[in-house]
Amino acid sequence: METATPTLPEELSPILASSRLGTTPLTWIPATSVVPPFDRLLVHDHDMTSELARFHGDSIALQIHRALHQDGTYLREVTLHAAASGEPVEYGLIEILLDSFTAQLRPRILAGDTPLGAILNESGLPYGSEPQGFFTVPVDSLHGTFPRSAGGEILYGRYNHLISRDGPCLARILEILPTVP
Repeated sequence: METATPTLPEELSPILASSRLGTTPLTWIPATSVVPPFDRLLVHDHDMTSELARFHGDSIALQIHRALHQDGTYLREVTLHAAASGEPVEYGLIEILLDSFTAQLRPRILAGDTPLGAILNESGLPYGSEPQGFFTVPVDSLHGTFPRSAGGEILYGRYNHLISRDGPCLARILEILPTVP
């Protein structure tokens, strides 16, 4: 699963600029440079929520840090947590294209109490995941988001699109994982 260096969409700018990630540059890397166990968690074509749940043996809870709803687009800065331990398992910036969802799913998304991947899986809406690129950032760029560990000085992430099986983009997501001890 090789990808070219992607260009982030302008629509992510309002939330990216004021996020915990801020102006930290993303160092784009080939999929083959994503090291274990992060390769298993990032280099695939399905949603992160279920992958994180399998890896951590726990359901995944959502915490929204900031959200902005404008013109059919819902932007949010989030962390996903293992439900039982409360440990953060992902930091994310997500642009959800609400007009691509049914009227029944929009209120559930806007409620902000369930990760988007879980909502999609529970709804039965056919969709796919299309990673656009993989990257690293210095561990200190998300200081305070993840517990400090001896697991390394960089964090691995991906830029991903969730695409409806009938074509429209559902969401664009920057997903970053914590180091592992």
